[in-house]
Amino acid sequence: MKPSPKLTKEQLDPYFSEWECLSVQLADIHKQRNKAAAKLIQEGLTIYKKLLAHCRNALQDKAFEPLNGTERLSFIESSPGTYAAYRQLAELFVELKKIIARKRIEFKHLNE
Repeated sequence: MKPSPKLTKEQLDPYFSEWECLSVQLADIHKQRNKAAAKLIQEGLTIYKKLLAHCRNALQDKAFEPLNGTERLSFIESSPGTYAAYRQLAELFVELKKIIARKRIEFKHLNE
């Protein structure tokens, strides 16, 4: 099995870079107890969903997602202005990054 060219670092880093910038802004907003977090969470959700769709397409696996990903997304969408929603979204990005790294290693070992 050949590694998917769509799961390369070059293909996925823009999503994670964009999230990192947004995450810093969200952390600052929550420190200030500012109510503007909901809009930024929505932007983060958009980035996450695009990244997840990209990965699902590359792996040809419509069920690909972090553990309890659907339930966690529902929670974030239902309370986007909360700090808990921000933390859940941040953890989804971290977990997705780990899963992608594991998939790359699996592809590498299958090609050896």
